[in-house]
Amino acid sequence: MGFFDNLLREPRHPDEVRMTLGEHLEELRSRLVRAMVALVVGAAVCLGFKDYIVAFLCAPMFAALARHGLDTRLVALSPMEEFITDLKVSLILGFIITAPYSLAQIWGFIAAGLYPHERKWVRSFVPVSIGLFFAGAVFFQIFVMPMMLNFFVGYRAELPGVGNYASWFLPGPSAALVLPATSRPAEWQAADRPPASMPAFQDDPADAPEGTAWVNLKAGELRMRLGDKIFTVARLKESGQHPRVEQQPRLTEYVLFTLQMAASFGIGFQVPVIVAFLAAVGIARAADMARFRRHVYFGMAIAAAVITPSPDPGSMLALLGPMALLFEAGLWAARAIEARRGEATN
Repeated sequence: MGFFDNLLREPRHPDEVRMTLGEHLEELRSRLVRAMVALVVGAAVCLGFKDYIVAFLCAPMFAALARHGLDTRLVALSPMEEFITDLKVSLILGFIITAPYSLAQIWGFIAAGLYPHERKWVRSFVPVSIGLFFAGAVFFQIFVMPMMLNFFVGYRAELPGVGNYASWFLPGPSAALVLPATSRPAEWQAADRPPASMPAFQDDPADAPEGTAWVNLKAGELRMRLGDKIFTVARLKESGQHPRVEQQPRLTEYVLFTLQMAASFGIGFQVPVIVAFLAAVGIARAADMARFRRHVYFGMAIAAAVITPSPDPGSMLALLGPMALLFEAGLWAARAIEARRGEATN
């Protein structure tokens, strides 16, 4: 054991001394403690704004449900579900907002085992890594999430009509209610239409008297004003609409899925930083990484499948595509770094 300690204490260069194994472990412990403290503080701050955070996260789902004519609501299946969800959301979002500090700690630990001339690359990569993490999370929330929800919510809008299937199994004819023409009001018979139609507006009228009803064309709802509040009486549905399977998303599953996917995209967007860093410290050359591009793509596909919590292939492909583009961007940066290093050597 003493031999290895003395070996680790040997300097690579008179001015560059390597850390011992014990010093590495102490450095790792201290940085992990700092990251955990930051996570707790970030989670506590998020817990104070939990209502606004949950409302912001649920907005894409509400928009997708309204787009397909469904009730804009999420369900909770137990009395404690909303409280537990708030705690989980605070922890995950606390991890996301404190990710810059945690990434800085990780890069700081890596830098402790590098040469001084290599540590300058760490100082250059940390802000890029932090920016890419948030770019990945924002990319998912703004571009990927709405398309994903619109597809899955409207995946099966209607089921095919099968007629009165009850008559296939139950004996006896089905009775139908037929009203004679004379049962219509007299004023309807004169003009063959109702005396007045329901008013329809694109948005809710600001000056609607109390007790009046109207159709909101944008929301597709029948609404009524009572007092100073507007209530939705019913959603408009096409007459004779076929049976349909309506989604009732669960609050916990949806919110946690959103945050996990945002964090997954943030991690996946670290590809160019990793590629450029490997070239900067001399672990791998850009030409070698480009030559094994197909193998890298295969590895990224596996990583995307593992990182994304959703089992559907769409989530994996939505992450794999940007990762492939970012890998090519990392190769471009790696070539630029190697060219600059060659110019400095000459």
